[in-house]
Amino acid sequence: MNFIQFITTRQFLKHLAYSILLFIVIAWITLMILKMYTRHDQVAVTPDYVGLTMDQVNSLEASKDFELVIVDSIYDYTRTPGSVISQDPLPETKVKPGRSVYLSLVSFMPEQVSMPALIDLSYRRAKALLQTYGLKLGSTRVAPDMAKNAVLKVSVNGRFVKPGTPIRKGSVVDLVIGSGTGAGDAAIPFLIGNTREAALRELQRLGFTIGNESYSANCDSTNAQVYEQEPVYIYGKRLQAGTTFSLIYKSGDEFNFDEYIREMVIDTISPETPLP
Repeated sequence: MNFIQFITTRQFLKHLAYSILLFIVIAWITLMILKMYTRHDQVAVTPDYVGLTMDQVNSLEASKDFELVIVDSIYDYTRTPGSVISQDPLPETKVKPGRSVYLSLVSFMPEQVSMPALIDLSYRRAKALLQTYGLKLGSTRVAPDMAKNAVLKVSVNGRFVKPGTPIRKGSVVDLVIGSGTGAGDAAIPFLIGNTREAALRELQRLGFTIGNESYSANCDSTNAQVYEQEPVYIYGKRLQAGTTFSLIYKSGDEFNFDEYIREMVIDTISPETPLP
């Protein structure tokens, strides 16, 4: 019996029909299993989780259709700590039930960075380095030093900070930079009655620095005039450049500075007697 005769026999055709039927049954069962596994034709819509705390997220009925995964935390002082700041997939996205939704939360504590080494850097380089570390440049004061525009001191909230010290990202950093002139001494300026702007300008010109500033009631930086200064004015007395002055202000609109100055008693230092 040759091949052509064999494939036309009743027995061969019978087994071929069984094989085709078995293939169709297996394919149908496989498709049904895949349909059940992939949840074909089943769709869930992702809720909008942004702004909600995790307790609120878990209390939503729609959250039962998803697997919630926290992948990151970001500090943002403008948002509620512990709330969702972003999600993937985005809200109102149609996905399969059981899909993972990745959440980023607002951190309870701001990220910390190490204070960079700024001493002896130029003002421009120090400013750029602060931005790189996510820190903000605050006030800049000038002090007598031969290194012009070089950073001499670094402080945060009035406290000097060493390089490598952990501080909050976004902190304001104040700098003291060199004036380019050597440190000497200068006579104490009489600042009483001067506006705040004029007083600070005079202190900077003489190589002095400003420390604490306080204001009386109904007084702010726009109408402030110097009421008290420390060190106090003594005629003829000189101080080392770099000395820190503290100032108290009152409003010139509510206080008679002319009369106050006329009634002041000013101490005087006599010139030193030359050595023989």
